[in-house]
Amino acid sequence: MSIYMDSVHKAVTGGTGKSTQGSIWGMQDQIQLQLIVKAMTIDAMTGREDFLIPSVLSRSNDVYDNTSANFWSALVMQNLVAREQLVSPNDNGWIEPAGYYYVSEGFWDTSFSTDLSQTFNVSYAHMPLWGERLRRRWNPQAGRFPILGNRGPEDGIERTNSLTLDMDGIWRGWVCFADGSIEWQEGTTAVSRWDRRDGVQQDNIFLIEEDDSSDDAILGITQEVDDYGPILIWD
Repeated sequence: MSIYMDSVHKAVTGGTGKSTQGSIWGMQDQIQLQLIVKAMTIDAMTGREDFLIPSVLSRSNDVYDNTSANFWSALVMQNLVAREQLVSPNDNGWIEPAGYYYVSEGFWDTSFSTDLSQTFNVSYAHMPLWGERLRRRWNPQAGRFPILGNRGPEDGIERTNSLTLDMDGIWRGWVCFADGSIEWQEGTTAVSRWDRRDGVQQDNIFLIEEDDSSDDAILGITQEVDDYGPILIWD
């Protein structure tokens, strides 16, 4: 058991006591996220232009449909990703692949769970599908703008009791960009490679800092969307 636990520790952290990009689990996360973005890009190139949007897929044009549960489930039901791809091996929450409770005539599975207070079916965060970010950034032409990544702590605040942080209180994970590139990041604050209207050079990718701005990067799990914007949830 001692040998086994040591092997598991090295697979997850590379033997350093913290998440590493070169660990087995770190590399698996990288591969899964890259495959998701690649599938989204191919789908966009077939005529959508934008990445998949639930309200556009169903032709409801109802912004209330653009929740994380509907988005991730729609990717599965459109055969763009496998349900296992949405589960990070590095997620410390109650996470498991979604079941096969699909309604054939539907566009997404209403039983798909993004409720972090119970068993949920996705480990990854995405850009909220609402407002100026959706209009200008949710497409392959948006370049080096963050659209997907490992989920993070509430409002990007480190040194909390969030399950998304390493034991030293630091967030580490992968961030995917609209152009298909991916980058390992330590800490929730990134140096902005996109233009922030407020002139800020550091961007917390888990905190909405500019309300409805196409230049403020934010990744999260959207529980609901209404006319006033997304309601994000955290563990």
